Amino acid sequence: MRTKFLWLLLVMLAAGCSAGAGGAADRIREHYAALGETAYRVTLRTDFGDRVLDFGVEYAHKPGGGGRMKVVSPEIIAGIEAEVGANGVSLRYDGLMLELGALPGTGLSPMESLPFIIGQWSGGYVTQTGAEKRAGRSLLTVMTRQTQGGTALEARTWFDGETLAPVTAELYVNGFLTVTALFEE
Repeated sequence: MRTKFLWLLLVMLAAGCSAGAGGAADRIREHYAALGETAYRVTLRTDFGDRVLDFGVEYAHKPGGGGRMKVVSPEIIAGIEAEVGANGVSLRYDGLMLELGALPGTGLSPMESLPFIIGQWSGGYVTQTGAEKRAGRSLLTVMTRQTQGGTALEARTWFDGETLAPVTAELYVNGFLTVTALFEE
């Protein structure tokens, strides 16, 4: 009898954990699916394997994907603007425009990483959820996974547990951390 009770208790606990984690993912998905155009100020760290680049951007995300991005730091490249959409990335600077394609083998350019991550919040395939505390702040975590042309793309985002505002996000390509995004409040 005692063994049956312990098994029943374990099953109930497991079911409760699953429902709570799934509930957080549903809250985040519903929240971001309902938003219109949203502005973010983000510090991006992009790891190319042989070099790491840090830069600041202002990004206006459009519902359904894509948006406008402006580089604000470092100063040497500040002012470069990009339009990210279904057809790739268009860069603009001082009246000039340059069309860019995707990185070989990924289907995703570095400028598309932030729109990809944000798009996952409302429509990605959730593979993992959780909750944690950092510096006394309650955070929810959601990891999504998508495969593009044989490349595994995973986005992990930490959200404020109360406001659901993004705090930090990471993009992994075939298991390697390639982009870290720190969102300003």
